[in-house]
Amino acid sequence: MHKLIKTSVLMAGLLGAGLAYAEYPTKPITMVIPYNAGGGTDVLARAMQPALEESLGQTIIVSNVPGGGGILGFTKVANARADGYTVTIPNNVIFATEGMGNATYHSDDFAYLGNVLTDNYMVAVRADGPWQSWQDLLEDMKANPNSVKFGFSGYGGSTHVASEMLSDSAGYKAKQVPYDGSSKAVLAAMGDHIDALMLNVGDLAAGLKSGKLRPLMILGDKRLEEYPEVPTAQEEGLKLSLTNWRGVAAPAGVDDEVRQAWAEALKQATADPAFRKAIATQGAEIEYIPPGETLDERMATLAESFIQTAHKLKQ
Repeated sequence: MHKLIKTSVLMAGLLGAGLAYAEYPTKPITMVIPYNAGGGTDVLARAMQPALEESLGQTIIVSNVPGGGGILGFTKVANARADGYTVTIPNNVIFATEGMGNATYHSDDFAYLGNVLTDNYMVAVRADGPWQSWQDLLEDMKANPNSVKFGFSGYGGSTHVASEMLSDSAGYKAKQVPYDGSSKAVLAAMGDHIDALMLNVGDLAAGLKSGKLRPLMILGDKRLEEYPEVPTAQEEGLKLSLTNWRGVAAPAGVDDEVRQAWAEALKQATADPAFRKAIATQGAEIEYIPPGETLDERMATLAESFIQTAHKLKQ
C-alpha cells in the first residue's frame, strides 16, 4: 500500500508538470521594449508579434519603457517574476551598462531564450552636411577636434561603447552626444541638431530611407545586401570589427518548459515569410540560435568583451 501511494504521488507530479507545460502560457505576455517606439528594437518586436502570438497562443503586449538608454526597461525585467510572462529584447547594451557601472542588473540576471538577429553598427551623417564619405568626416574630425557632434543612444550604452572604440581606433576627437533612445538621436540628426550618428542599422532605417541621413561606414566585417555601397571599417583601414545582436530574454530562473516554448515560438517566428521580409528592409541578418550551450557561450563571450571595454572607458 505504501508503494502504491508513493507511485500515485509520483504520477500525479509528472502529470502536473506535463499540464503546466501544456498550459503555458495561460495569459498575455508582456514584452518590455526599453526604448521609445520607432527604433530598431521596437520594430523587431512588432514584426515578430503576429508569429509569436500564433505559436504561443496568447497575446503579446509590447510595452515601451524608455529611460536611461535602456536601463529602466531592462531593470524592470530583471526584477520581474521568473514565470515567463515578462520578457524583453536585449542586445549588447546590457553588457555595456554593466561595465560602465550604470545599471544595478548583471548579465547573468537574464535567461536568454534565443538569438533572433545580428545587427551592424553604422556611422551615418545628416544628408545636407558636407561629408560624402567616411574619409571626409574623419579628416574634418581630425582637423577640428570636438567640433563634430556625434550622437548615440544612451550614455554608457552599446552604441556609446562602439563610438568610443571607433574614436580610439581611428584617432579622432568628436563631441559625444547621448540621447535617450535611438529614435530621438535620429530625429536630432535629421533636424540638424547633431552632425553624425553611431547606431544600429535597424535604428537608422527610417532616416536612411527618407534620404535625410547618409550612411558612411559599418563596423561589421562584411558589406550588407541592403546597403552594398557602404564600406566596412576594415575596408577603410581600421582594425575594428564589431556587431550587435538582438534576441529575447526573461528574468533568470525561468523553467525549462518556458525555454522550450519560447524556443519553438522563436523558431517559427524567424522562419515566417512576413517577418523575414520586414527584417530584410532593416539591414539586419536573421540568425536564430535556440537557448542552450551555444547561445550561453556566445552571450558569455560578448559580455566579457563589452564589460571589459566599457570598464576601461569609465576609467
